[in-house]
Amino acid sequence: MITLKKKFSDSYNFVFNKTVMIRVDLNVPISGGKITDSTRIFKIVPTILKLLEQKAKIIIVTHLGRPKGDWNEDLSLSILVKEIELLTEKKVFFFKNNIKSAKRQDINEKFKDHDLVLLENIRFYPEEEKNEEKFVKKLSSFADIFINECFSCSHRAHASISGVPKFLPSFPGKLLENEILNLKNLFLVKNENEGVAVFGGSKISTKIKLIEFYAKKFSKVLVGGAMANTILYAKGFDIGTSLHEKRMTQFCDDLIREFKEKILLPIDVIVTNKKFTTSPEVKLIEKIDKNDMIVDIGPQSRMLFYNEVLKTNTLLWNGPLGLFERKPFDEGTEYVLGAVRSNKNKNFFSVAGGGDTISMIKKANCYENFSFISTGGGAFLEFIQRGNNLTGLNSLNN
Repeated sequence: MITLKKKFSDSYNFVFNKTVMIRVDLNVPISGGKITDSTRIFKIVPTILKLLEQKAKIIIVTHLGRPKGDWNEDLSLSILVKEIELLTEKKVFFFKNNIKSAKRQDINEKFKDHDLVLLENIRFYPEEEKNEEKFVKKLSSFADIFINECFSCSHRAHASISGVPKFLPSFPGKLLENEILNLKNLFLVKNENEGVAVFGGSKISTKIKLIEFYAKKFSKVLVGGAMANTILYAKGFDIGTSLHEKRMTQFCDDLIREFKEKILLPIDVIVTNKKFTTSPEVKLIEKIDKNDMIVDIGPQSRMLFYNEVLKTNTLLWNGPLGLFERKPFDEGTEYVLGAVRSNKNKNFFSVAGGGDTISMIKKANCYENFSFISTGGGAFLEFIQRGNNLTGLNSLNN
């Protein structure tokens, strides 16, 4: 289990009147040229305001999408400027110039009239993901102190994550520190009867080790979505035209044989056809036809899952239990999420995160009912599986 050797508050002794580079994750969802969810921006505001309170000059480094080292105008960070200004109530200068030819003075001049400087998408530079030392040195030359406020990318050995700490005094941000403190609670469950994990989404291949880990650690693992389809297929059920990963059949067969008492699968489902032209119908999993496509868990499964979440003391949730983005196939997920709202155990601790989980929970109006919601994405999944060896976190301790 990784333990951060430094705290965000430790940086207060160093940042006064200094230039601070803060690596954040502002990879926000965008539709029709507009930001549809500002959660990730909102979450970093306390760190930014605290640093400004210490008279720091702040350079913001972040990414958007996967430009793969190309200057793709569709992924420019210019769209973030107004939203950052709105949430921080500070003036932001968007430094669009290529930083490889920029000098520190070029950036420093912008602080005369602005509180924050936002660099262009760091993934426009191929050197970022390659973690090239020359690029790392150039990036580091712009600041005096480095703050990692990007838990979501801390599993990546990128220049702006694990490279810069080699050349600048480095500290965790307020949000990153909070992520670690909360997620570590998942590893403190001593009694296996205390924990329930809920896993959904499309690909079981990315979560097979997670299911195995929490099947060993928790009392129950509830599996829905296309992940459940793959396990049902491995058990010999006809799943019709439902989304699944055939290549994972043997893995799932081994998994269910080892943990058959702990892994709960849907016992009934909602089906339609592949073109969504037939009316949704409830079917037991034994009754699925060759033209049926599973799109949600059924009423019996909802109650089964609901009751497990209702009585647990510790909950981990990742992913939807059905085709959540398409109504009415969000109903199964929303029903089971209601158990989080209704769980009155005084020591109830609930964590959610990864993938589209945040938007799912917000859509269900259940955001405030979780003890903690991680913005971590892939890093969240890696951390809750191992709790260590995240390169970005290790670099803060060096």
